[in-house]
Amino acid sequence: MRLEGRRVLVVGASAGIGRAIAEAASASGARVAVAARRAERLDEVAAGCKGEAVPIVCDVRDPASCESSLAGAVAALGGLDALVYSPGIGIFARLEDVDAETWRAALEVNLIGAALTTRAAIGHLEASGGKALYLSSIATTDQPPREAFGTYIVSKVALDRMIEVWQGEHRGVSFTRLVVGDAITEFAAGVDPASMGHWVQRWVERGYLYGRVMDVSSIADQAVSVLASPETVRVLTITPRFGE
Repeated sequence: MRLEGRRVLVVGASAGIGRAIAEAASASGARVAVAARRAERLDEVAAGCKGEAVPIVCDVRDPASCESSLAGAVAALGGLDALVYSPGIGIFARLEDVDAETWRAALEVNLIGAALTTRAAIGHLEASGGKALYLSSIATTDQPPREAFGTYIVSKVALDRMIEVWQGEHRGVSFTRLVVGDAITEFAAGVDPASMGHWVQRWVERGYLYGRVMDVSSIADQAVSVLASPETVRVLTITPRFGE
């Protein structure tokens, strides 16, 4: 199945899984709008797409930016058939060490930005009978939860539930949670390498990791399949094959 002629907005497309999904959607025939906060990267991402790709600056922590970027995408593409929300930030710290500003940052990017972007898109998706896809994580179901990853886990659990509420309120749109395992991305960019290494080693010792991480292209291929399907895929979980 292909996305020939579909109008797709990928938010968080400047790097990682979001960029890979934008490129894969374009290769599948979609007309793509690529949105992200880092404007300097967007032209490069658009140039890397095989078909039409429109760069749009979007800061998901700014409500006005969410509205204007969505309007810009709809104007450029002539409507909207699919929304992909991929932004996410993780903080490596135990909850006792997390301050209010850090909590706000995690919730604004991982949860509230998704809510605001969806609110701006929902009328257009209703009109097209479109799809909305959001990146979640296998970390939300780890038991006990991964140590020092609480802000990310809490925000993604809230995102998962919010997506279900959107689906209940808008039956004409297909909502999907793409639940992914550990992958090679810039997710932890800006995090102190020593701190991150310490906690990742703890996760390895506790059996949370698979012995390898995934390439983002494999996740993007599955995302395109969901967007191209005539059916609704509520939840799709992608994990690495166990390493040897």
